[in-house]
Amino acid sequence: MQGGLDSQAQIRENRDMQIHSQNQACFQAGLSRVLIPVRTRGVGMMGYGMLHNVVEGMSSDLYVRALVLKDAQGKTLAYANAEICFVTLAIRSAVLERLQNQQPDQHWCEENLLLTAQHTHSAPGGYSHYFFYNVTMPGFQPEVFEAIVAAFVEAIVSAQTQLAPAQLDFVQGAFEPDLEVGFNRSLTAYNKNPEVTPLTDYETHLAIDRNLYLLRVLSPEGDLRGVINWFGVHATSVGPKNRRISSDNKGYAATFLEQRFHHRQENTQFVGIFAQGAAGDVSPNFHGKGRDWPKGKFEDDLESARFNGKLQFQKAQELCEANALFAISGSLDAELVYADFSCQSCDPAFTGGVEGCQTASSAHGVAFFKGTTVDGKGISDMAGSLLAAVARRLRKALLKKAEAAGPEEQQRILNKLAAQDPKAILIDSGDKHFLGMTEIKDLPIPDFLDPVVGEVKRLHRIQAIQEHSWTPHVLPVQIFIIGNLALAGVPGEITTVAARRLRASLEKTLAIRGVKQVVVGSYANAYHGYITTAEEYAVQNYEGGHTVFGKWTLAAFQTVFENVAQALNRPLAERVLPKALKPPVFSEQELALRTFNPEEPSLRRSR
Repeated sequence: MQGGLDSQAQIRENRDMQIHSQNQACFQAGLSRVLIPVRTRGVGMMGYGMLHNVVEGMSSDLYVRALVLKDAQGKTLAYANAEICFVTLAIRSAVLERLQNQQPDQHWCEENLLLTAQHTHSAPGGYSHYFFYNVTMPGFQPEVFEAIVAAFVEAIVSAQTQLAPAQLDFVQGAFEPDLEVGFNRSLTAYNKNPEVTPLTDYETHLAIDRNLYLLRVLSPEGDLRGVINWFGVHATSVGPKNRRISSDNKGYAATFLEQRFHHRQENTQFVGIFAQGAAGDVSPNFHGKGRDWPKGKFEDDLESARFNGKLQFQKAQELCEANALFAISGSLDAELVYADFSCQSCDPAFTGGVEGCQTASSAHGVAFFKGTTVDGKGISDMAGSLLAAVARRLRKALLKKAEAAGPEEQQRILNKLAAQDPKAILIDSGDKHFLGMTEIKDLPIPDFLDPVVGEVKRLHRIQAIQEHSWTPHVLPVQIFIIGNLALAGVPGEITTVAARRLRASLEKTLAIRGVKQVVVGSYANAYHGYITTAEEYAVQNYEGGHTVFGKWTLAAFQTVFENVAQALNRPLAERVLPKALKPPVFSEQELALRTFNPEEPSLRRSR
């Protein structure tokens, strides 16, 4: 306790009084931390996709942490981060609906709510309405879904009820090069980017964004009330053999920081949110030349998670006590649009000047199924080679189909293959094809050889995967404006260089309204897969194989984000954004067919 009090004094002494004096009356802020009450045994964990990776106990609790802000004009924004793998469209929709019902006078809407996840792979899954993410859980898990939704709602409501005058400021700092906090797990792809200096296998730790970005919330007197920080590193210190719920490295970091600054002040508590930045190609696990093991610092995964979490905590603590880079002043603003990324046209400004580029319906490649040797190995190299050969045959068959098709269908197929090239496609999650087949139930693979394939065949047989694409196409793109700071909410996993390009383009556009810093936050509001640069995509490592909309995925996101940013530069009455498009809704009938029923046989018990 004394250490926390000493740190409070240090913050007050260090902060720039002249800067903060401009900011004292600008904002109100409320923070909260709420337990996610999940103890479900036997449910699969989300992230690794392994049948044996199921819940059998607890290593740590899981929390939702929230920050609600209100400006002098009465505009409110809510930011919340959950210790789960990712946020889904269904979670977001349910949270917004409940907030609107519980607090109709608070004007909760799509634009002023930003939900994120810190991406632990050791939390229960089964909370998406898209079957692809639930198949190994097995199925949709209503208990898990309800626990997450309820915790989000409680955290946001609790934070909103604790609004009090606050100062906000921003600081950032880089981890020292020798600190083993993150490593690029896809260096061959990273080195293909023309703007980077190619690094060697001994330098994977340098091929990441080593900056930790931190937003501080202080009382008018300068006492630290809470923080949000963003640093990109996978929460995969705890591996796929684990069977105990864990918040992984970022959970440890949050706990350490909250214990360090724990204090009570007018019935509030210090809240430390450790959110994700550009984590797409960044692992906490050691690898590369000179490393004899492709895993964490220690043999025990939990010890490795604590080690990595402590590094993040120490950097956050250092920044909590540092002079501000700038004070946050001004007003709050936000915009959100939904875009269909299965057919999104790209601005040539983001394609290197190439005209007519667009994305394609979602597809997963062989590289996706091979996984990463660092964070989770998938199929064997031999199986990968065989499946790549199958994918080449499927591509030739599709080209023949295009020759015989009408002009419109022919162009659709050719555009799709061009956008997805050179991906070796195994699953067309957009067109609902598995190994080129639409009649999944007739796949010539015996159920006993692969229980997951057997489960997919069963779902097809009972017509439980027919209504919409297997992974989402319509996704939210959101920007929060907090005075002179902007937060970009990315609904997926974005790589180091992809995030760097997105941040640069947004900072250029938003500078017009006085934004000094853009923070790119991932796993926000929904999940669809990865966002790589076109150069990284061409390599077709795991990240490229999981960039489901094809080589122009980043350019497509930059295009939509640019449209949102340009709208934010205009007065509210003059903004023109497409607001009609919304994600599809699954019928209760189909969702019921995919909902886990403990009374029925499942792949979990039959394996």
